Amino acid sequence: MAVNRWNDEMLDQLADSVAALVQAFVQEHEENRQHRQEMREWKRESDDRHQSYLAWKRENDLRFNILLEEVRASNHRISRLEDAQNS
Repeated sequence: MAVNRWNDEMLDQLADSVAALVQAFVQEHEENRQHRQEMREWKRESDDRHQSYLAWKRENDLRFNILLEEVRASNHRISRLEDAQNS
């Protein structure tokens, strides 16, 4: 039965492999952290744009409803004037 013993060269190779894996893990962790940060910022900007859109829509809906009421009131006055002229 052969007994495998770790010699200095094998230990150095193992240490190099572990160091490379740790470095790869650290790099991937940093990339993931940056990506999460970018996604949080993108979501915040998207939420801000959505809130701005909702405020714009509320304002425009209000303007539309005011104009619609003005048109209805004007049409009502015109109808009364026409009715008065036809009487």
